[in-house]
Amino acid sequence: MEKLNLPETAAHHSIALTGGFFGIYALLLRSENFGSSETANLIYLFAAGLGGDWQKFGIRLAALFVYVAGLVFATLIAKRFEKGDIRYPAILVDLAACLVLAQIPADVDPVLALYPMFFAMAVQWLAFTSASGFSSATVFSTNNTRQFVTGLTEYFYSHEKSHLLRAKFFAGTLICFHSGVVCGYLCLQRWHIHSIYAAIPLLGIAALCTGIDRAKEHHARTGHGELNVNAT
Repeated sequence: MEKLNLPETAAHHSIALTGGFFGIYALLLRSENFGSSETANLIYLFAAGLGGDWQKFGIRLAALFVYVAGLVFATLIAKRFEKGDIRYPAILVDLAACLVLAQIPADVDPVLALYPMFFAMAVQWLAFTSASGFSSATVFSTNNTRQFVTGLTEYFYSHEKSHLLRAKFFAGTLICFHSGVVCGYLCLQRWHIHSIYAAIPLLGIAALCTGIDRAKEHHARTGHGELNVNAT
């Protein structure tokens, strides 16, 4: 691979904006609970069980089930779509999560309040798993950081362009994810719980970029050549 698939990469990077937005929203509004993955939730689940706090244990166990339900939903619904492309359904699930999250009062248990996010981020993770041949999550940053650093290091060592391409792709994902974090932080200062509504325009950008990518793929399959996205 000599260059990135720009429409596919743009769709992937644009949804990472919402990944960052959802992440900062959960951490700052819901007692530093991260609703985009299960690592912390599982650790706290075991801690609650070992400490005998069965109420917290039950809430976190239910959060695990909600997250698993999102994974099952995404896996099964992919069977009904061409090439398993469920990016549009995932965007709709994210939209629904925004609408629900905005209605949950501040005094609700913070983990319980994040159930819509656990489900939505599980679906998004399976819908936007890769682009341009690179496996990348749009809902957290750990592997993206590792891939960026190792890609850049490998390039400086060997000067192979494939490693530079990898570094560029993951740098783009990180930049977009943390741009979403910045956007979320600024919105939180102004609108608090209802700031999640500000993620809706970001989902619109992701839907637009996904549509361009799907149109390009359709034109390629039907023999019409590449889509001219600059055409008027």
